Amino acid sequence: MLRFAPRLGFSATAVLLAIAFAFPPSAIAADRAPNLLVILADDLGWADLGHDGSNIDTPNLDRLAKQGVKLTRFHSSAPMCSPTRAALLTGRYPHSVGVPELASPTARGNVPVLALDHAAITIPEALKPAGYYSTIVGKWHLGHARENWPRTHGFDEFWGSLIGTPTYWQPRETYDNETPIKVTEYYTDALTDKAIEVIRRGVGRNRPFFLYLAYNAPHYPLEAPFELVSKYRKRFPDRGLFAIFAAMVEQLDTGIGRVLATLDELKIADNTLVVFTSDNGPSAELNSYGPEGADFSNGPLRGFKFSTHEGGISVPFLARWPGRLPAGTRQSTPAITMDLLPTLLEAANVKPAPNHEIHGTSILPLLRGEKFVRPNALHWENQQNAGVFADGWKLVHRFWEKQPRLYRLADDMGEDRDLAAQHPEKVAELLALHAKWKAKYYPNPVPPVKVRPLGQFPKTAQDP
Repeated sequence: MLRFAPRLGFSATAVLLAIAFAFPPSAIAADRAPNLLVILADDLGWADLGHDGSNIDTPNLDRLAKQGVKLTRFHSSAPMCSPTRAALLTGRYPHSVGVPELASPTARGNVPVLALDHAAITIPEALKPAGYYSTIVGKWHLGHARENWPRTHGFDEFWGSLIGTPTYWQPRETYDNETPIKVTEYYTDALTDKAIEVIRRGVGRNRPFFLYLAYNAPHYPLEAPFELVSKYRKRFPDRGLFAIFAAMVEQLDTGIGRVLATLDELKIADNTLVVFTSDNGPSAELNSYGPEGADFSNGPLRGFKFSTHEGGISVPFLARWPGRLPAGTRQSTPAITMDLLPTLLEAANVKPAPNHEIHGTSILPLLRGEKFVRPNALHWENQQNAGVFADGWKLVHRFWEKQPRLYRLADDMGEDRDLAAQHPEKVAELLALHAKWKAKYYPNPVPPVKVRPLGQFPKTAQDP
């Protein structure tokens, strides 16, 4: 540390000015470990953002897209909540870390009580040796017993809810670390307020921070401020509950805008990697806005949440790191949630420990616009519904259908043309590949159900 004695023949101010000219902020920032901010939406569809033509006002996320990189082929690691969150935090297939299905406080039918495996190394645990202070604000949903709460997995702070559906006006099971608290404001706004507080405190801590801001919006129940609902009822008079959903998305965007403005105000935006995505595609469940609403949220894609079709696993992805990532660019190379852990570690210049098992691949070169080649196929397995993507081919096998479906996504992103009958050899190849993957990464699957659950896989005109 530089110290200036009062009796020197020149002022300390002059010396500081000289240092400032010699080492501009960009050069100083380049020598500091970056802050890492991951913002996760809940049940947000691939086509829900304003710049994607949704007609929902999302000016802050639209601006984030202009200032950073947009991945148009980003996939969640599962078409449902808990498994994707497990993959995000561990960089591994969720089935291998104890979360193949939703984590609940009690068993749910054929699904046992699940929790994130403590043997899996999480982002905060991997970053801790590099001096990072890690906080989760928002939704956990990875274990309800006290021994599985966030601070047992490396987080220094937790403020939010343990459960998947805490509601918005009177959220349930909310905690400040391990202490129960009562939240009295609209929950999306409360999470935003807390995230801003965490960032402000982080600047004073003089060490890099990792903030995992896990909103529960726009997951059901559909609850939003009255003024916004009125606005969207006028804009979408014939879309039923979609107006409430749209209001929730705009309020989410407003909160994210406040968080990004705080980074600007504190002059740390240039040294903060911001990532925004969603945990899965839109929910067509009847306690949400149903298939009628979800059909708007998934755009041209087939399927919804719980489905291994693209509508269930294709989600928005934006990343901004001023001066490090090219602004206003788009990439169409496939990527997946479990890529985030290795990407954040590379951005922080942190090498994984020798025993750190990672299944994802750092996509930092892809975000930089450099050459990126994925070394392996991508796999999904959810409620006995399988998905495999390899060399441009996508196989989907739904358990209630005898025959798998086969698509070429490059020219059929809506999965409208099933090519299985024309390419039986490719079907056999991908089925064998998935069976081999499943034997390694999913040795103890959740027991199967026998019939198509219409609450999660509704019959629609596209999918009767």
